[in-house]
Amino acid sequence: MTRIVGYFSLFLIFSSAAFADSITLHLLRSPLGINWKSPFTMTISALKNSLAYTQGRRAFGISHVFVEVSCDSTGERIFRGQTSTDDSNERELIFKEKYGMGVMFHTYKGKYEKDSDILKDLSSYEGSPRRGAFKALISPATCQRMLRYADEYERLGFGQIYSGLQADPLKGEGAGCSAFGISFLRIGGILEPFMKNWQNVIDVPKRFIGGPLTGKEVHILKILKRPQAKWSSKEPHIHLEAWNPEKMHDWVEKTYDEFIKDEYQGSYLLEVEKLGKSKTVIVDLTDRKTPTGSFWMY
Repeated sequence: MTRIVGYFSLFLIFSSAAFADSITLHLLRSPLGINWKSPFTMTISALKNSLAYTQGRRAFGISHVFVEVSCDSTGERIFRGQTSTDDSNERELIFKEKYGMGVMFHTYKGKYEKDSDILKDLSSYEGSPRRGAFKALISPATCQRMLRYADEYERLGFGQIYSGLQADPLKGEGAGCSAFGISFLRIGGILEPFMKNWQNVIDVPKRFIGGPLTGKEVHILKILKRPQAKWSSKEPHIHLEAWNPEKMHDWVEKTYDEFIKDEYQGSYLLEVEKLGKSKTVIVDLTDRKTPTGSFWMY
């Protein structure tokens, strides 16, 4: 009886999902995956991804997140993203300026990505296993708040700041693509407890960090020659809590498969979609209270 009621509830909620207000995080996984186990594995995997063949499509060497806010209640729909203006900057910092893992904390000149460019990138990965999506159904009030946030973020010039993994967009620090996407969930009051699993929490040894943060030069070979080194708080370090698109993508894949196999044990009402090998998980969060007041924490 419980299972029947569950399916009936899903039908009532998701039968109209095509016309519901929603936010979608479109996730593009790196070609070969990023291994966060240690400084060595992360550096090696990042280098391999930067050289991976992408079949003529725009390369996303360390994964990427785009945001779609669709307010069907008012007929408004936007796509937004955050990136750097020049992909070569990071390579120059690593190989010429000897920043080492300091590139993870660097602030670059940013580009605020919008509708047509994003749709072009997404279409080139349609049906690919590297593409996935997390979609949340939201209230009209929350949807309108997200639209206002996107406009204000651009108006204040934060889209021109592509920041390191530690940056908080709600503090006016700019953002990387994943922190930018998550910021919509935060200002919309729908950052759910399970989403904390989308983060990598590490302590980056300062001996591997070059650039302004430490005033040192760190050649990449210094990292590659120390395969046994670990993230560690037992030496001078910088604590980092970074939103990881690959963990988001993994969650979508895992949750989709559990739902299809009738093994999903979570407490959320779900629906799933699939186009080719691209999977989407839809979560109903329409009952969450819409926050009020300023978006900003500075």
